[in-house]
Order: sequence, then structure tokens, then C-alpha cells
Amino acid sequence: MSRSKASLHLQGIDKQGTNMITKFRQSRIGKMVLGLLRQGMSAKKLSLTISLGVVLGVIPVFGFITAVCAAIAAWWRLNIPLALAVLYAVMPLQIILFVPFIRLGELLFRIEKLPLAPTKIIEDLQVDTIGYMLQIWHSVLGALGAWALVSAFLGCGLYFLSLVLILRFKKKKPL
Repeated sequence: MSRSKASLHLQGIDKQGTNMITKFRQSRIGKMVLGLLRQGMSAKKLSLTISLGVVLGVIPVFGFITAVCAAIAAWWRLNIPLALAVLYAVMPLQIILFVPFIRLGELLFRIEKLPLAPTKIIEDLQVDTIGYMLQIWHSVLGALGAWALVSAFLGCGLYFLSLVLILRFKKKKPL
């Protein structure tokens, strides 16, 4: 590519990136983020809130995570509604990632592989209900361990990525 073609190509990328940011700023979520920034919420706290919601939204345990997320957000003085909104937005990933976290936990912690075929589950429950429940318990604990390892990297990566995006977003002219 010649020098002029390369610069035109990079300008096109920049225009696309700028256009994407403009579209995001005009979206419902973009307006909410701008509102939070205008209310005095720092970019670091906003980024931490988003990261917290995503990391807790994919935890391989069901049922109580909303209360945990709200408590942590309150303790760290983050925006609780935003943390819960992000948590609920990524909760479909919790269901999608449940089995991969179980398998990763079984691999990392050398836990006996949990059979997930419906016929095998019914057969194991009929033969040894308590034994199968213990096997599920071990697999879920392994999944939590796998989640803890993955979420450390995921949380840090999301924090820095969202911080960069928020700071770039904040530098643009107001709507």
C-alpha cells in the first residue's frame, strides 16, 4: 500500500470508530453512561461497576448473585443500579458458560467427570442419589474454582478495556 492509501485507510478506520462512538453515545445505554459521568461518577468507578457486573454475571452458581452484587457494589460505593443492569444483561452467559466451567473445574482439579446425559443422570439418581448429589457438589465447587481463576483475568481485562473506552467516550463533545 502506498503512503497515501495507507493514511486514507487509517482515516477510514478512525471515521468508523468515531461513527461507532457517536452511535453509542446516542443509544439508550450511552445516554445512561453520559448521565452517570455528568453526575460526578468517576471513569474508574464506572469501569469497576461494569467489570463487577460482568464477572458476577457469569458465576456458575444460581439464585443469590443479585444480592451479592448489590452488597459488593454498596460496599465499594459503586452505582448499584448500573451494576445490577450489567449483571442482568450478561446473565444469559451464565447459562451458556455453566457446563464449560464445570468441565474446566473437573480438568483443573481432577474431579470425576459429571455425566450430563439425561438418561445417565436418571440412572445415577436411581442407583445412588446421595452419591450423585455429592458428585454434583464437587463439580460445582470445581466450576467455582475455575470461575475464580478465569474471572481474575476477565475482571482485570474488562476493567482496563472499559476504562479506556469510557475515557475516550468522555472526551467526545457532549450531545
